[in-house]
Amino acid sequence: MMLIRFLFLVLISSIQSCPLKTVDIRQGCYCGIEIDGTNYIQCHSNRIYEMPQFTRSYIHEKLNISQNFIENLTNQSFEHLKVKRIYLETNPIRSIDKQTFNHHLLHYLEELYIETIVSHSLEFLCYGTWKKLRILKLTGFNINQFERCLENLDRLEKLTIEKSEINLVTYHIYKLPFLFELSLINNQLKELTFDFDSLSYSSSIRILNLTSNQLQTIPTDLNRRLPHLTTLDLSHNHFETIPTFNHQTTLNVNLTFNFINYIQIDQQHFFDLSFNPICTLERLTTTNIRLHNPTKLHCDCRLAFFLENNASMQSSYFDNETICSSPDKYQGVHLSDLTYEQLMDSCSIELPQHCKEISNFKELVIENSTECILT
Repeated sequence: MMLIRFLFLVLISSIQSCPLKTVDIRQGCYCGIEIDGTNYIQCHSNRIYEMPQFTRSYIHEKLNISQNFIENLTNQSFEHLKVKRIYLETNPIRSIDKQTFNHHLLHYLEELYIETIVSHSLEFLCYGTWKKLRILKLTGFNINQFERCLENLDRLEKLTIEKSEINLVTYHIYKLPFLFELSLINNQLKELTFDFDSLSYSSSIRILNLTSNQLQTIPTDLNRRLPHLTTLDLSHNHFETIPTFNHQTTLNVNLTFNFINYIQIDQQHFFDLSFNPICTLERLTTTNIRLHNPTKLHCDCRLAFFLENNASMQSSYFDNETICSSPDKYQGVHLSDLTYEQLMDSCSIELPQHCKEISNFKELVIENSTECILT
């Protein structure tokens, strides 16, 4: 009974404080309150064709109007609204009035997630004082137009640019004083290029996410561009070799789902090389790599050193789901099911076409000539 009364009071409170001029719980937009007391405005997916109208109200935590059919944002779209987070993703937005956010909303707005389908410019960021915005996700924008407007976001901590036109990391991004995470994901980038002027500023970026692009290399002076970098995500790109980094501090580098088929590590950074077509490995003396689920692993004496001294060495690199691709007798077998003796019993002279021979193969055969059977 007490629970029902509580829920009733919560519903009444939500209705009284709701800034929507029209509340439609079944078809349109409605207000609600989470169990922890945070309030929100929710619009049903695939139902909304125009921005709802708002009245003056208390501050709400979020407005979610994603996955709808909004095409136009005007200077009245968010009039009177007080909200901390706005989700406007997966809408076919074609036009954004430059004054769309230039009112009292910016006294409260901390997060904005917005998507356009026409490579819209960033001009709308030039208007108003974005004194609270900490997180911004831009999808489908032309970052090369009005990129200077990004300088207005001097409290920004996280910036995501996705499926957009972007030619370089402009110094307008680079100089943001509190920006610690920059994500340039799924932008078809073939190279990472910085403004020449960027070296004039001390970047605060610690996390750089470049996943789902077409990168094959990374700038050799990345340590000068991003001296505070600790995490670099290069997954789902076109790398064929492990890039070299000059950072003094250890980087966590994600290189999963690339085209790396050979590993020779001479750096102290941590590399995740899982889901690459890795075939052979040089003898490794470091544990700063992860090799879960390589897709082309050749299981013979070349891998025996992983188990030579301690069976647990294998698990420090590979996981239990790692499967051998070749030779034929071990194809489809889990590496974790093979022993040192089994690996040493097979030393294929000829490797699969995509493989690169390890540098000490001849010495390996000679040293283990009594154990190793050449096939």
